[in-house]
Amino acid sequence: MSAQSRRVKGHGRRTIRLLLVDDDAVTREGYAAYLAGVGYDVLSAATGHEALTLAATSALDVIVLDLALPDIDGWEVARQLKAAPRTAPIPIIALTGANLPHERVSAMRAGCDRYLVKPCEPIDLVDTIQRCVAKTA
Repeated sequence: MSAQSRRVKGHGRRTIRLLLVDDDAVTREGYAAYLAGVGYDVLSAATGHEALTLAATSALDVIVLDLALPDIDGWEVARQLKAAPRTAPIPIIALTGANLPHERVSAMRAGCDRYLVKPCEPIDLVDTIQRCVAKTA
């Protein structure tokens, strides 16, 4: 399904804002373009530090987080986000190439609400984002 044929629904009339965190520029830009194309307001970060800063200073509905980041790994980013009162309620979707059961368990213990393995079809990411947003609405 193309980005143009699928439009997302936000909180009432407000556009859903998400933070997409991935150190791989091709992956980050590809998912960001698709997600923006279906109607999300997408902020992007390439590092854990950048993600923490954007999350602390932006009104976000959901965070899509790669776990393998060059500075602070995604597990630690998730822990810090869930420890901060301002960012704790924001759902976190781990989007990672790590497909081992113990990594999934570790991600959930760190505070991730959902876990997707790359490569992930963009439509599956959209469905997961919508489920997270609906749960918090």
